[in-house]
Amino acid sequence: MRAAVIHRFGGPEEFEIVDDFPNPTAGEGEVVVQVADAGVNPLDHKIRDGSSGMAAQLRDEDFPLVLGRECAGTVHEVGPGVSEFAPGDRVFGMAPLDHKGHCYAEYVSLPQSALAHSPDGVDDVALAGLSLVGLTAWVAVQDLAHVGPEDVVLVHGGGGGVGFMAVQLAREAGATVYATASARNAERLRQVGATPVDYTSEDFTQVTPRPSVIIDCVYLGTYEPSMDHLAEGGRLVLLPSLADIGPAKERGIDVSIPRIAPDRERLDALGAALADGRLTLTIAEVLPLAEVAEAHRIVEAGHTPGKIVLDVAGG
Repeated sequence: MRAAVIHRFGGPEEFEIVDDFPNPTAGEGEVVVQVADAGVNPLDHKIRDGSSGMAAQLRDEDFPLVLGRECAGTVHEVGPGVSEFAPGDRVFGMAPLDHKGHCYAEYVSLPQSALAHSPDGVDDVALAGLSLVGLTAWVAVQDLAHVGPEDVVLVHGGGGGVGFMAVQLAREAGATVYATASARNAERLRQVGATPVDYTSEDFTQVTPRPSVIIDCVYLGTYEPSMDHLAEGGRLVLLPSLADIGPAKERGIDVSIPRIAPDRERLDALGAALADGRLTLTIAEVLPLAEVAEAHRIVEAGHTPGKIVLDVAGG
């Protein structure tokens, strides 16, 4: 099958498009998905360059390696014990943390528990970029911060993939939401009910009330002032997986880092919310698989207003 592979850790130039990568098979409880589109995430480039903790778990025999942790497409084959899906079903989902990923390829084998049926009326491009940001934001807003109507929420990085989703989930929970972002994201944030704060010209500690919840998708440059600005008894959620929660713990702050896993019930809920318009997912750009290196350069540079998606079936 066609796939984008790397042979070693390094920069985007390490990607090679090959046409003879072995096809996956469906083991017990697994589903082989014919990938239409794959989402590109910061975690992908951190695995590619070796800086992610997940990269440390890889061994020489894992190379050449196919990256990509989320996708949408059609069921190609089901393994023994699979009862939820059949060949031809449209599906979307993400690889569990103990899975190598492999979504930058024509076919990927994933546990059936990591997939959900694609809702009618939502295309594969949007669904390919939904799972990782949606589940991360869900865990941050609902499971860790327990956001409710009484909360004032500040989201750092509200224009990014996870941040924009967190803003919407917090608004859906009834909270008052402020979001730091660049000026080009201001209207997007207003449209989903948040008050934008231009971090390039405004000091969030001066223009927002003290929030009961801060969801920090930026961390560098925002962590220290956020601890000072958080209301007494407030909750702080840090999104970088390697963030140091020690300073917040020392100050007695309720601080946490999301740990996510694919969950069909939540994927179903996210898909339904996208289908009926309660959630919006901004797709910044769709690139063919052959341009995977450029996709990584864009994501690695940051400040992308939405998700980058790879067209695997067509590119």
